[in-house]
Amino acid sequence: MAKKKRKAGSIAIPFLFTFFVAFLILGGAGLFIYNYFGLNKDSEPEDLYVTDYDTVTYKDSHTILLVLDIPEQKCSTTFVVMRSVPKEKKILFTGVPTNTITLVDGKQEKLQDVYTNEGIVSAEKFISNLLGIEIKKYMKFNSDAFLKVSDIMGGVSYGVTADIIGFQNTDKEQYLNGQQTITLMTYSLFKGGESERASMAASVLSAMLNQSDGKMLADGFDRNFATIIDMIDTNISSVDYKKKEYAIKFMLNYGTSISHFSMITGTTSSNNFIMDQGYSKDIVYEYFTDHTKDKKKSSKSSKESKASSSSRSEERRVG
Repeated sequence: MAKKKRKAGSIAIPFLFTFFVAFLILGGAGLFIYNYFGLNKDSEPEDLYVTDYDTVTYKDSHTILLVLDIPEQKCSTTFVVMRSVPKEKKILFTGVPTNTITLVDGKQEKLQDVYTNEGIVSAEKFISNLLGIEIKKYMKFNSDAFLKVSDIMGGVSYGVTADIIGFQNTDKEQYLNGQQTITLMTYSLFKGGESERASMAASVLSAMLNQSDGKMLADGFDRNFATIIDMIDTNISSVDYKKKEYAIKFMLNYGTSISHFSMITGTTSSNNFIMDQGYSKDIVYEYFTDHTKDKKKSSKSSKESKASSSSRSEERRVG
């Protein structure tokens, strides 16, 4: 008796069914592992940002006196105070007129004379007392050092209002290389005198920083710092740098238009500048105040507000 042939379909169907079940089992296990270990989550910049933000604190804030001293320009020294607040990703530049006078130990002193006769440390103390802030660090640049900084930053585009030889005669911004920036910052014939020159110097430095590539600066910060530190007179040590390095790089990486400048108001009499007051209350609050407690209170208040709102919504649903 001839055997009855089995149809091909009767073999294919059980095979496909078995394959399908195995696929579901293996796929389900794979999906569980994928989700369990968080492999389905993309690495977002925000996660890194939050981690860095919590690491950087207001203790990373610092104040440095920047001095541009180029005797060959036959111009007074340039003094600019730089206040950095990495936690808030912001920097403030403030120019101080060299002809500023104030009482020091009951005796009238002028900033330029103090610097020339007693040195940068005494000038640092003079400005600290003048503005009512603490300055512990300074960086003194000569021509070569400033040119190197300008090269690293990429120069600056700035609107030059004075009629200076070698500059474009335009009301619009013009690109300035390092040497042109030095010429502008040491120009001694501004209509507003040393007060205008000091404000302009702070404004130029602020613009230069804002126009630079923050991430590029952060990436090359170690190398550039090592180069600059050997070219200038400073009391900033390698230990000081290491303490602030992480916070500064955070500020450069994540900040946008981080730099601002402020003007010192006052009157000029007999070629002496008399300041009206130190930093305003607003500037002191914004740049020289630790807001850690304020932010904790704000965060707690926000959480309580959300909890209260959630509770009211739940009561309305129940009602």
